[in-house]
This record gives sequence, structure tokens and C-alpha cells, in this order.
Amino acid sequence: MQRTMSPLVFLIQVSRPLMWPVLPLVYALGLSASHASVDSVVILQMLSLTFPMNLVGCGLNDIYDYESDRRSPRRRAIWGAVVRAEDRALVLTAVVAAIPFIIVGACLTRNWNNLVATVSVVLIAWLYSVPPTRLKERPPLDSLANGLGFFLLPFVMGYSLKADPRTMPLRYYLLALCVCGVHSLATAADYEADLAAGHRTMAVAFGRRSAAAVAFATFLVTWLFGDFRDETVEIYVLVCTVVTLIAALFPRSNVIACACIIIFAGFGTAAICHLVGL
Repeated sequence: MQRTMSPLVFLIQVSRPLMWPVLPLVYALGLSASHASVDSVVILQMLSLTFPMNLVGCGLNDIYDYESDRRSPRRRAIWGAVVRAEDRALVLTAVVAAIPFIIVGACLTRNWNNLVATVSVVLIAWLYSVPPTRLKERPPLDSLANGLGFFLLPFVMGYSLKADPRTMPLRYYLLALCVCGVHSLATAADYEADLAAGHRTMAVAFGRRSAAAVAFATFLVTWLFGDFRDETVEIYVLVCTVVTLIAALFPRSNVIACACIIIFAGFGTAAICHLVGL
């Protein structure tokens, strides 16, 4: 069936606008942790983490995930875009065009730590989806890649503008570990579609309960040893610990989906509250 929407609208849909705030929020948390100031370069780099970076990560993922995407009710209901064979050239061209914009933003910071972290985010996105490496089908490397790409590296991008990333406290690494757990839980949500498509994800390889249990373990460890000194963050981690425990005990589709929604919505709420000092 021919695509009826314009190429730009289609690419925006591929980039998952619902996820645009995630990386800029993580970047802002890094800025806040190092007490870095906000200027025009910082704003430009944050903008590069919205549509451009999400197009790279999600676009590459969708190019190689057609079979599982078309089977996924979650994808059709929430994301809406399925990249077919005839769309792949357009998406790949747009991805390649977006990468220089992301790298230029890092170069403007004149900060080597920031540049290395930015290039690493792009590299992780490529290695995660594109064969022959395709970390997405190499559990647990798939979850580790998400912890790096969705938290630790974008956090370091912001943190490095005023502080040395090598001195970061343990709690930030534990939050990256939680993102690994969230990805593991998300593979349980996509279990049927990935199994039917033959994609070897964490849930497909080890089962839904095990994937959810990994998420529970990461949040439990973080809650016990995080030492966040922020009540909002501690409450958020505790809530995530509880909902992932429930998902591990009752690994049904609706329970796992509900847990994912709570974690995703809770992250935005907790991050904003932390940034504004609530």
C-alpha cells in the first residue's frame, strides 16, 4: 500500500515525537549535576537530541525491524509508523543527513569529552540496529547499549560542560543501569512480535518473566545504593521497583505494558521536578 503522507511528516513519525523529550531531559540532568550554564550552544545541542537523534536511532531500528513492527499492536497504536522496504532509502538518506548536524553541535562546545560522548551516542545507535553487529539481537548487549545510549552518554554530554565525567558519582551509573532494565522490560512488551519475526531479544532468549526480573533487579539495586539525596528521584525509583516486581510476578502483556507506561511517564515527571527543585 502506497504511503499517503508527505516525506517530512513520515520522517517525523518515524522519529517517535513522543520520545523527543527523553534525551534532552537526560542531557539537562547532566547540566544540572555539574552546574553548567545554558547558552546558545547548549540549546542547539539539546535540539539535536530531539528530531535528529531520534530519527537516527529509531530510523535505523525501523529499517531492519519491518517484520516485528508490522506485527506489533503497540507500534501501530502508539508510534504509528512502519518503515516498509520502499521507505528504507528515504529513511536511510535522512539518517545520514541528520548525523552531521548532531556532530556539529558537539564541535561547537569545544569540549572533547562532549564530542566523544556525542559521537558514541550515534555509534551506539548504529551498532544497535545495523547488521552485522546488530546489538539488538545480542542480549544482554542490547540492554547495555540502551543504558549507554539513552542515559549515560547523553548525561555525560551535559555533565562534561562543567565537570570531569571521570569523577561522576555512582548514582548516575546506577540510573544508567536502570535504563538497561527498562529496555529489558520493553522486550517483554514486544515479545510476541519479536518472536514471530525471529528477533532474538532479551525476552525471546530468556523469557518474559526473566526480562521483567532484570528490570526489577536494576531498580532494586539503584534504590538501595543510589544515595540520590532527592526525595522525588528516590520516590520514582521506589515506584519503578514496585511496578517491575509486579511485572516479574505477573508477566502478562497488559501488566508489562502498564509498567512501561508508569516508568516512562514517571521519568518525565521526576526529571522535571528535580530540575526545577521540587
